[in-house]
Amino acid sequence: MTPLMLTGMLLSFIGVGLILGIVFYYTFLPINDPVRIFLDTSYVGLTYLLYIIIIGAAVSGVGLLIYIRAVRTGITIPAGEYSYTRPASIIRRPAPKKEILKPSIEKTVTPLKPKGENIVEEIEKEIEQIIETVEKPVGEKAVEEKKPMIEVISKATDMVCPHCGKLNPVGSTKCEACGKQIFTPEEPSKSCPVCSAPLTLSQKISGDLYVCGICFSEIRIPPEIQKLIGIK
Repeated sequence: MTPLMLTGMLLSFIGVGLILGIVFYYTFLPINDPVRIFLDTSYVGLTYLLYIIIIGAAVSGVGLLIYIRAVRTGITIPAGEYSYTRPASIIRRPAPKKEILKPSIEKTVTPLKPKGENIVEEIEKEIEQIIETVEKPVGEKAVEEKKPMIEVISKATDMVCPHCGKLNPVGSTKCEACGKQIFTPEEPSKSCPVCSAPLTLSQKISGDLYVCGICFSEIRIPPEIQKLIGIK
């Protein structure tokens, strides 16, 4: 160990010992002890206890840096102290060559057809392509008609019983208070998308904007569905 490494270790131990010693000493001091009062006194925003801890941390850090630098610069390996033995060479036998099997000429060569038959087949294919293009014009696509849908503007979470006025959760079939059936189900296309109540119970606000008569959700009903249901 070099003197520089020893100096770094001593500084590190001194810094750590200073921090631990002052902390333990401060912990066991009485509250009214003058030393404790002095350590609790603040100067420029910090107490003297924190200043001592910072000084100890700085001393320990400097000692650690000195030790690391000494370790990096002080390690030397004398020439000839370590010997390197070369491993024995391994004699490898050459791998046997794989024979590449050539395909036989009889299997690869396809029999040639007469020129007359090839021309006839090509003409028949061209005629079939022309017939397909005439029956199905290029660029013609089936246009799907967009079906009108009911749009939910504001979704409610409760249903009002038309018999007693009690609030029930959306999805209920019978009233929790009176036990009567809240509404008679209809087809999905003629029902409210929120509570499945018949759209004939809805009230018109303006244009195609309606309010469900059971859950009071705001919905937009297209004119086509209005005619289908029979509401105005």
